[in-house]
Amino acid sequence: MRCAFILALCSLLFAGCITHGSKTTGNPGGSAEATARSDLTVPGPVQVVGRVIAVDMRTLAVIVELAPYSVLPTNYSDSILISRRDDLQPTARLQGSPYLQGRALGTRLLAGQPQVGDEVIFPPTIR
Repeated sequence: MRCAFILALCSLLFAGCITHGSKTTGNPGGSAEATARSDLTVPGPVQVVGRVIAVDMRTLAVIVELAPYSVLPTNYSDSILISRRDDLQPTARLQGSPYLQGRALGTRLLAGQPQVGDEVIFPPTIR
């Protein structure tokens, strides 16, 4: 019984020492390190929609398979989208349409020549 009590006490002290961590020195109000860390959590300016899975040049229809975690805005049917190759060079401008069936989004080709496999993004917003 006494051995179990000592073991439990040592475990609590050890856990307390581990979770205590190191204290930062310098300006407690706001350091450059804290500012740099907060910048890392800001999302990038480009939102990936998905990849081109079909192109019909006769009807100017482009079908995009949505990325697994992409979130479309409420007005996606009026949105302008950009398709780009893997080297990030733009290949076409697309316009979203109300056609959304499962993970497939129908778009209309406005300009350019998209290829199957091109990444589709919302244009970056300038802040």
